Amino acid sequence: METDPEAPRGYEALVHDRGSPAAAGAGRSGQAQLEFASGTGLLELIETLRYVFATDPVLDRVLLVPDGRPVGSTARVRFEQQVLGADPRDGDPPRRGGLGLGDHATLPGSPTSFTAYCYRCGQCGRATYRIAADEAPPVCPVAGHGAMVIAR
Repeated sequence: METDPEAPRGYEALVHDRGSPAAAGAGRSGQAQLEFASGTGLLELIETLRYVFATDPVLDRVLLVPDGRPVGSTARVRFEQQVLGADPRDGDPPRRGGLGLGDHATLPGSPTSFTAYCYRCGQCGRATYRIAADEAPPVCPVAGHGAMVIAR
């Protein structure tokens, strides 16, 4: 798996394993993938990963796929350690700092919202998450399985 040396540092901060998708367990029950545009902001990715991990408790890791190119995966445990408040149910007191928090200031204006769309293969159950849904649905990597459908 190659990474672009000039790629934005935002999503790279979330990559914990740069191994190939097969070596990282892509498609197994404990892994899904998140497709997004490489220009997507770090805070939006963090919020999306929080949502993905919260909605799928058996998920161990998420393969990050900016602009259709897998760059590596983020593990649930490392993500929760790295990002402040990734799991508010853990009972730990809030820590200052954490990935994406900067100087803790609030930016002016209304926050932008996002929606994470989950696509699943109807035959094997593999999952792909996307921030944008205006593209053609992803295709399951297993030969013959075809296009994935939005999970409800």
